[in-house]
Amino acid sequence: MALNSYFDFAENDFQYFKASYDAGIVANMMGAMAQGICEKYMKHLISEYYKPDDAMQQKDFDNILRTHSLNRLMKFLKGNMGAEFSKNTQTHMRMIDGFYFSTRYPGDDSIEIDGDDVETCNDAIELCRTEVLKLEQKLKKGEV
Repeated sequence: MALNSYFDFAENDFQYFKASYDAGIVANMMGAMAQGICEKYMKHLISEYYKPDDAMQQKDFDNILRTHSLNRLMKFLKGNMGAEFSKNTQTHMRMIDGFYFSTRYPGDDSIEIDGDDVETCNDAIELCRTEVLKLEQKLKKGEV
């Protein structure tokens, strides 16, 4: 599988996460990976379907592709593309937002992932992936 897009990388990471999850692994990296997977799925929609009309929109586009914040990505999709996630999916993604940093580095904000966190991560990924695939179909048809 050639990794040429955000979607390709998200799918590759998703397969690795699922194999780890199915094997019963509980590790901090799974939190960071979960956030990164959702991030890449959303960046796929933005990079493929958002077309800036002017320099200000181009700057916003460039900036949003540099963020790791799932909340900022969701707000960009809704505000700039009319692509909104369900409340359930938004809630799950907000629960894992921040794991990219808090599960990878020591410090005052660091945490240790437990089994419940891994379940939340899995749910967030599954919900995000399902809705991104549906949103992509709507974007392709111009329904969003």
